Amino acid sequence: TLTVFFSDLAGFTSLSERLGPGIVPVLTEYLSSASHAILEQGGTIDKFIGDAVMAFWGAPVANALHAEAACRAALSCQRAITSLRAPGESGEASPLHLRIGINTGAMLVGNIGSEERLNYTVIGDSVNLASRLESINKLYGTAIIVGEATREAAGASIMVRELDKVAVFGRLGSTAIFELLAMADDAATRENLFWVAIYETGLAAYRQRRWDDAIHAFGKCRAGRPGGDRASDLMIEHCKALKANPPSAGWAAVTIMGAK
Repeated sequence: TLTVFFSDLAGFTSLSERLGPGIVPVLTEYLSSASHAILEQGGTIDKFIGDAVMAFWGAPVANALHAEAACRAALSCQRAITSLRAPGESGEASPLHLRIGINTGAMLVGNIGSEERLNYTVIGDSVNLASRLESINKLYGTAIIVGEATREAAGASIMVRELDKVAVFGRLGSTAIFELLAMADDAATRENLFWVAIYETGLAAYRQRRWDDAIHAFGKCRAGRPGGDRASDLMIEHCKALKANPPSAGWAAVTIMGAK
């Protein structure tokens, strides 16, 4: 049982098209920052795939706190990315945005590959889910999503908001997903997370089919979180659609992801 991490730069394809060879120093600075954050928390960097980073915790060196360490690294990566800039279309510096998915679970680890080339890596359903969680950030407007098993393994060491329950593309079953907001020892951040309880009140109402109560709570959350909240907007859309077309008796509050 290990914890795996995937990160990806938002808008990297268009950025690399625009910058051409100029993308290399931007990419180098980003990958250097991410590598430092991962290694500082005892992670194993698996590979770079363009702008994507894959890493895991718990092997080859055992770490009982692998889920917590991965969460610390993710938050450190997010802090580092705020200071990085890329040349904008008009020559001005524009900020970079990073999306991260983290999941914990049973996976196969070892030297895996072809007869000619091996790579020390992890494979399995838990790994695939982490990759899906990274991409789900696009829908909810979040930066870091952790899976249900990571939330349970990290326990009281992290501060999260439960976002939804989803069924990801190509995978049977559903799982709860959580937005990682801060570590529990970050007192300054904790004081500004009053809106989390409001959102989770709306989520409970949504699951109980109390559409108006849910819409009200999600609206309060959107207004209370600085900069707004895409997840609240999304849930309001769900509630309005379900209110207009009430679901059947067997309805489950699960968002189906139609693509990777």
